[in-house]
Amino acid sequence: MLLHLWHIENDTVRLQSARLTGIVDPANPPVGIHQLQLDQAPLSGMSLLGVELPAAATPAAKSDVDYYVRGGDLVATYAETPARPLRAQIYWRAGMQPFDHAIAAIELIASVQTSLLDSRPELMTQSELPAREAFQLMDPQCADFARLAPTPASSDRNEHPERAHCYLFRLPSAKISYAEMVHPADAQRSSYQVRACGADPEFRLRHQLFAERLEKGVILRARVLGVWLDREGDQAAAARHYATFSAAEPPLTT
Repeated sequence: MLLHLWHIENDTVRLQSARLTGIVDPANPPVGIHQLQLDQAPLSGMSLLGVELPAAATPAAKSDVDYYVRGGDLVATYAETPARPLRAQIYWRAGMQPFDHAIAAIELIASVQTSLLDSRPELMTQSELPAREAFQLMDPQCADFARLAPTPASSDRNEHPERAHCYLFRLPSAKISYAEMVHPADAQRSSYQVRACGADPEFRLRHQLFAERLEKGVILRARVLGVWLDREGDQAAAARHYATFSAAEPPLTT
């Protein structure tokens, strides 16, 4: 039986898993999961799996957001408004992925629908974190990664289209890595920005979700997975998680 991993506390929701804790503010989805702690030690500078909604330059009004928790799911629904002509639903799903020696895993499931006869939705996910090294998966079968960092200067780079939408970051803690990946059926475009800041570069990783036109009555859905890994064997573990995630059936959501 899956224990409740999310707990509503005033206007925020707290994640409490065996080793990982964090906070989500459903009214401010671009921030994602923040105030993260692993084994009660802060993961400073990390905010992961946020979602930028169209026309969401400011936090959503409380009346436009409805959210609830159910087992491993935090579900937030954002109403269609004149400034944002689509209804968006975001699942932050914890404890549902095969762990395969992972410390923790959270799947982000985003879906959109509209009352318009025809529209073109676009959502962006974003994660910000410090990392001493960063890699992108080139060959999932061989677990072959290309090094992205450390880099000598600030840069803004787009993903190579021939590579998988799977990134691995070695955090300042010598024992922990973080991998983030988009399901290949949902991948559109990914980019990262790296900024030199102190001893460790700071990364901002973004994934564009949805490219096709959206018709009235149709629901589009996309998936992104974040996995915390032990440093030892992290590349092989990230490639295994990507292979499992890629083969996974579309999730059942209600």
